[in-house]
Amino acid sequence: MFYRTTFAVIAVIVALMIATPSFAGVDTANGWYEGEEIYYIDKGMERGVTERGENQIYLIGGNRRWQAQVVLFIPGEPGYSPHWNVNVVYTAADITVDDILASGYASSHFPEALFDDVEDILDAEKAGFVTIEHPGVVVLCPIISEEGAEAPGNNALSEDFPRPWPIDFPRPEP
Repeated sequence: MFYRTTFAVIAVIVALMIATPSFAGVDTANGWYEGEEIYYIDKGMERGVTERGENQIYLIGGNRRWQAQVVLFIPGEPGYSPHWNVNVVYTAADITVDDILASGYASSHFPEALFDDVEDILDAEKAGFVTIEHPGVVVLCPIISEEGAEAPGNNALSEDFPRPWPIDFPRPEP
């Protein structure tokens, strides 16, 4: 009887281990939304998808190259989705970071962030200070709380970016 009971308990434990999903840590990152710092899970690029919905994420000079990303929507707003159409922001020809700082479109959080609001990025584009490339890439990055981003086991991506800022960050030559 003892062996049957022990075997049954072990079988139940093994079944539970197989059926229970593993909750290994995930990569988390900070970003910006309307001047406020936000956090998200960085699940990376979605394969075979070139555009999805209205949600936009802006990479300043490249993927976390000079600062954290800037997002258009957050949860609870129409248009929010964890799927983000990627946009890469570069300085326009003959424009410097100092020009952007003097323009009024830059973040009050500089030098931590040159931009922290999508509206400022789009206004800077209209005024000829930046160009925006649409590479046809979608990333999966659900927004979470700061506590979730910093939860034990998660891997917080570095918030330390190269300083000082470069003179400019033009689009690389093809």
